Amino acid sequence: MDFINSSPALSPDGSTVYVGSRDNSLYAVDAASGHKKWSYATGDEVRSSPALSPDGSTVYVGSDDNSLYAIDAASGHKKWSYATGDVVDSSPALSPDGTTVYVGSWDNSLYAIDAASGHKKWSYATGDDVYSSPALSPDGSTVYVGSDDYSLYAIDAATGHKKWSYATGYSNVYSSPALSPDGSTVYVGSDDYSLYAIDAATGHKKWSYATGDLVYSSPTLSPDGTTVYVGSDDKSLYAIWTGKPLWSSSNAMASFSPAL
Repeated sequence: MDFINSSPALSPDGSTVYVGSRDNSLYAVDAASGHKKWSYATGDEVRSSPALSPDGSTVYVGSDDNSLYAIDAASGHKKWSYATGDVVDSSPALSPDGTTVYVGSWDNSLYAIDAASGHKKWSYATGDDVYSSPALSPDGSTVYVGSDDYSLYAIDAATGHKKWSYATGYSNVYSSPALSPDGSTVYVGSDDYSLYAIDAATGHKKWSYATGDLVYSSPTLSPDGTTVYVGSDDKSLYAIWTGKPLWSSSNAMASFSPAL
């Protein structure tokens, strides 16, 4: 392996860890022993984080060779690949029924790909690179994703039509959005130093909180949805409640995605 920017994914039974590496490969590693089960070589670095089908049979991951891959989780053999127009650092997200994979590309677009065949269902063009990883509403009807055109988008998951977009402060949205448990609010960071809470239905801002530097980090919510945790390049981790800070830790590592 080489540098690992990819976040690992675990099989449903907890037996296997899947992770991408900048040596161009996706790895399957035994969760108990750490021994390699298999690796699959793409054509360039794998900075995207893998996602698994609901039954755990397929691993989906993007590559800097401009493609999204579907890999057999047991054997490591390629099922299919789909070529976009540029780098795929975005991490794929699956529809609740596992039939569609959503992923962004540096060709400015969000893609919906048939999970079984690898055929494109639709694509939506934003105004710049899509580094952000998409998130779906709890009912799977809407896909939310950030773009380097300074905006957060809500896209109809079935048709690919835009429902709304929200422009942050003229700064890239590298952060990947997160939804409240009830799906009513979308949270996302921006290079304008802020964390935003956006009404998921209307696209109107509920509140924003300014940190001291860029917010690349992707927010994580408490189980009850009342507290949002996010990191900032000001070297702090924040806990935010309805737009007000509960605490911040200057000892926390910045630019990472916290997990509960």
